Amino acid sequence: MSRIFTGPQRRHPGLGRQRLWTALRALTFGSVLGLAACGGGGSGGIDGTGAQKDIQSYGSITAFGSVWVNGVEFETGSATIRIDDNPHPESDLKLGMVVQVEGRSEDRAALSIEVEDALKGRVEQVLDAARMVVMGQTVQIDTSTRFDNGVVPGVGDYVEVHGLAVASGVVSAGYIERKSTLATPPYVVKGFVSAHDSSAKRLTIGSLTVDYGSATVNDMPAGSWVGRLVTAKGSSCDGNPICTRLVASKVEPTGARLDDSIARAELEGFVTALTSDGFVLGGQAVRTSASTTYEGGTSAEVVVGAKLEVEGSLSGGVLVASKVSWRDNLRIEADVASFDAGSGDVTLVGLNGLVVRVNALTELDKIAQPGDLAVGQHLRLKARPGLNGTVQALELEVRDADSRIEFRAPVTARDAAAGTLQLQGVAIALTDGMEYRLLDGTLVNRANFLGSLSLGQQVKARGSRSGSLVVWESLEREN
Repeated sequence: MSRIFTGPQRRHPGLGRQRLWTALRALTFGSVLGLAACGGGGSGGIDGTGAQKDIQSYGSITAFGSVWVNGVEFETGSATIRIDDNPHPESDLKLGMVVQVEGRSEDRAALSIEVEDALKGRVEQVLDAARMVVMGQTVQIDTSTRFDNGVVPGVGDYVEVHGLAVASGVVSAGYIERKSTLATPPYVVKGFVSAHDSSAKRLTIGSLTVDYGSATVNDMPAGSWVGRLVTAKGSSCDGNPICTRLVASKVEPTGARLDDSIARAELEGFVTALTSDGFVLGGQAVRTSASTTYEGGTSAEVVVGAKLEVEGSLSGGVLVASKVSWRDNLRIEADVASFDAGSGDVTLVGLNGLVVRVNALTELDKIAQPGDLAVGQHLRLKARPGLNGTVQALELEVRDADSRIEFRAPVTARDAAAGTLQLQGVAIALTDGMEYRLLDGTLVNRANFLGSLSLGQQVKARGSRSGSLVVWESLEREN
């Protein structure tokens, strides 16, 4: 029996796997969230097979295998899987797709997995290595984006883009596939409505105009739809490759859906607005309080555009957050070059310009407190970009002395002509004698490796310390 997991992957210190599950089974688990003002209305409780649903989760698929997500492990052996409202085999699920999972905690089984609607249409523009435009939406490409078979589409290609809405007209891509045949219907756009004329039956999503006069409209509220997260589908699109107007056949809410029968919830998404008592995450109102805990960040770092996971209980369609979490995407193994006990700032041998902040947010291993750090110690770190250009350490382990240096981080700058590369702002000196590998492990030369990279893609650099310098030995693209 296989398993599928959504959202961030975390380690649970102090509890073994079985002990953790035993403790968590006593809880009443999650509910999928959605647009509170749209009313939601999932079925909840007992499903059509008579099984008790007490887990619902919404987020990106991050792994196939044994991974924990808020202590909930979904086994897919008996799950119904649907893509575009049609049954599909599990093999059609891909890393980076956004899914809604419903299951039960008793045996950690998923009862249903539904893939959220994707953008479908032509690549209208390629703005740079980290951005393209599809159906009037700017598609952001970063370290988590997967391309089907490694194929990066170009202008005019018909594509399917899975991801989370970031803001009006912006989607963060998790999975992009270039398609050789058109889907039915061929054109799909999802995003926040920026303008709505109910008399003319016309709305705007990003730079795309959607006419819905002849469309089936499902579950949309009366009045203005501005700010609503919706999906519009249609078969007629004016312009090729740039679609300026979509004639919609269907318009409906998208995003996670609220199930009133389940008291707790988990949601992954981007902060779209701040409120007097919390924030809005992907269209869902979130209320924080003095009892809300923050993992991997602070309340001051909850800003518009931040990608978060929120857990809590539902009250009147509002998520009352018990925990707010950030995701890490940096891995570092290196020696301490300097340590400022006052600020908690650490610099590392060979990673010039990188400042790692160690503080109360950092989980420590082999030392009791940040003040125990010392120059020359060999560290292994999990981290994420922090405030003011620093890197926030989420996990820190002091290791035995070792000359090995490893740095996995996103590409922040690259120049194929000059043969230069920066990972999270750290310049990596490249030579023809280094080993360069693509995502599938293929060995290539330096020029081909640099030519394959886009901003935001994840790269692992390996080397060894030589005095106060690093001799880099290999670079490898990673998911």
